[in-house]
Amino acid sequence: MQKRHLYILSICATLFSFSVAIKATEIFQSRTVKIPNPTEMSKLADSFSPEEISQLEIDDILRDRLRFDPQWQEIAQAVRQDIIVAKWGKDRVENPVWKKYGAKAYPLLSYYARSRDETRQKYGLEGIRSLGKPYTTLWLKGQIQRRLDYPNFYEIAPYNSEAQSKEWEKEFGLDDPKVREEFISLAKANLEPKSSNRYYDQFNLEFLTRLLGYEAVYGKNPYEKSKNFEGLSEWLQYEQIQQPTDGQIKATIAFYQKLASDAQEYILVERLGAMKAREITPFARAFFRSLADDRQANDRMWAIAELDRHGDIKGTELLNNILNNDLSQLYSLSRIVSYENFAPKSNYAYYLLLGMVTKYPQSKFAIACREYGDLTGRSYFDGQPRSQEILDRNTKRSEKERLNAWQAWLNRYPTHSGVDDANYFLALGLQANGDIVGAMRLWLKMMVQPMGDRDAMYLAFPHVRTLLDVGLSIEQIQTLLQEPDNQPLAPMLQYAIAIQYARSQNYAKALEMSADIKLDTIPDRILTDYYYPQGNWWGQDDRVANFKKESQKLLGKQKLRWEKLRQWQIENTPESRYQIASNWAGMGGWENGYLPIWDGFRAYLLPTDWNCRDWWVCDESQRSNAEILAKYQAGSQNAVALSLYQKLLEDSSISTAIREKTLYMVAMTLLAQWEDHTFAETQRIHPPAGVTASIQYRQLSTSGRRYAYQDYEDREKAMRSDYQRRIDSIITELQVKFPQSQYIDDLLFSSFFLSDQPRYLQTLLERYPNSDRAAEAKFLLQLKGQG
Repeated sequence: MQKRHLYILSICATLFSFSVAIKATEIFQSRTVKIPNPTEMSKLADSFSPEEISQLEIDDILRDRLRFDPQWQEIAQAVRQDIIVAKWGKDRVENPVWKKYGAKAYPLLSYYARSRDETRQKYGLEGIRSLGKPYTTLWLKGQIQRRLDYPNFYEIAPYNSEAQSKEWEKEFGLDDPKVREEFISLAKANLEPKSSNRYYDQFNLEFLTRLLGYEAVYGKNPYEKSKNFEGLSEWLQYEQIQQPTDGQIKATIAFYQKLASDAQEYILVERLGAMKAREITPFARAFFRSLADDRQANDRMWAIAELDRHGDIKGTELLNNILNNDLSQLYSLSRIVSYENFAPKSNYAYYLLLGMVTKYPQSKFAIACREYGDLTGRSYFDGQPRSQEILDRNTKRSEKERLNAWQAWLNRYPTHSGVDDANYFLALGLQANGDIVGAMRLWLKMMVQPMGDRDAMYLAFPHVRTLLDVGLSIEQIQTLLQEPDNQPLAPMLQYAIAIQYARSQNYAKALEMSADIKLDTIPDRILTDYYYPQGNWWGQDDRVANFKKESQKLLGKQKLRWEKLRQWQIENTPESRYQIASNWAGMGGWENGYLPIWDGFRAYLLPTDWNCRDWWVCDESQRSNAEILAKYQAGSQNAVALSLYQKLLEDSSISTAIREKTLYMVAMTLLAQWEDHTFAETQRIHPPAGVTASIQYRQLSTSGRRYAYQDYEDREKAMRSDYQRRIDSIITELQVKFPQSQYIDDLLFSSFFLSDQPRYLQTLLERYPNSDRAAEAKFLLQLKGQG
């Protein structure tokens, strides 16, 4: 379902192409100096060099002065028409500004090239490239110095062949070695630090990557590093020892422990692991026995398993004791299987474990694995489905019986490798039985306390963050916060409470709760286990430190915003209430109620309408529709803003001026939600305050989730209709009560894109022929064959 651009993109013609002869101190930064007419400016501009032209840049003040200056209107309309054709037309602009005025258009083109509007951006870049060198080179230098994220470097140099890549370098003057070196140094000097959340979006970073190559900028790809087998030749000499002494084995162990992990893996798998069962050499036996005797050795469990494979009495004795008593010693092997599942060592460890349960089927470990498989309906090791009898038995179990079964398994095998997985299933059982706080308590426990081989820890955090965001109430989180076992995550729980207070407009309590939050006190171990479930083997960026730093930084910004919102709240005037709503709706409004535990992907990771049986937050069998709607709306900046605007509109004492602009902001906030947010989020918060859900939508939303394309399409159409109906009512009220309103033409123009109905453009032209949207409306109707 494609959506069209709905924002009203201001077509402000920035006509600086002829003002190059006026000093910046006289015109560029001035509100009062008289602007020369186009003819005077054009004559003066002819005496300027390309470098002088490129150094002159416009500001917003001059832009607006030129826009409304009568003597510049002819040129203004010409540029406006260029943009209209470029934005909405099917054909290219026939006679763009740079063809009319040549290099004197450079400042205008440079201004457009750094616009956030894609049409203006492409228009400006096309013009600069048409001017050729030295203007392309001058523009690129200025772009590097501005340290912007836009335009995307791909607009300058798409990912093409090496030959085509050289063409853009030549086009921008980078075929000159001196220029190339200068620009590389300039880009390096103008890079944001790696800790910046803009780091990977920088124009300059991509510029350097294209010129220098990926590895020169980012370093060698850690996943492609060559394996380090240094020391293997010396190891082979140790292997030749026929009757090793204790001293020789001690020296061997010391040497082995100094080797890189790649070399150790090669030795265990390719050298010693290649020996057939019961054909172990005296050296290998002595080596493994020495590791088995050292309870601190990383590969102790591996050595015991290998000794048993070769029929070593000591190894078998140690292994049987472990399999029937201390199952926790098996964690080191099961973690390898879980985390290094693409390495040869993982495959080997898997067969070592499988060999244990095959050889010792009545051991406590083997029985526990079988019972675990019976409960899940799939084998503990290879995931093969159980017999139909077992599957039917599981199906017949009630939620309570399923919960009790997992608890009983945990009571019998508290040190099994799968304890963390079992706790996860137990938490799901508590959730299914209506004990969501109990489930949350278990998921927190999985994160905080060591259990099992910890390969299921990553399953807990998604539930924790989801429940903190749109699930648990303040009171429920406070209950968990007071429990000693949860203290390692206390800052995160406090943060969630503060956010909930802010979402409910209790800014005083949000400030009080957040006063002493220090996210850096969360143990690194907890976050490391989440961010690096396979271990930080390759030295990736320190996401743990970045999480703490960026979250604390955001909290600081949020406190400042809450302080401002609190001051408006204390004023309690219609204007201050309008400011609060607009603060939520405006740029950065998302920060007011954002809990930064989503790594920047909340819109895509937050459960909305799929698999809600596993996600209590949206499970309609566990929560009422009203409760789900209220929680998701509280987490949406636009839903909060619309609620505040609606309360303002329901106040009959507000002035007409406030009512007029509030109506407009309601419409614009609806358009922003429709255009800039995901369908899943928009559906989950529907209907927002002031919007009435149609009978059709209510029927669709209560008929069950079919997750078919037609189902989604029907809902999208129904929601679109609901949004347009609300905007239509706003347009009508403005026309009746505020016939001179400056907002009506904008809303008619936007309604055309929301509804795809030409009648909105026709109404705009009929009633508002002098609107600054009229030219675009006429052009669009002509495209539709109705102009």
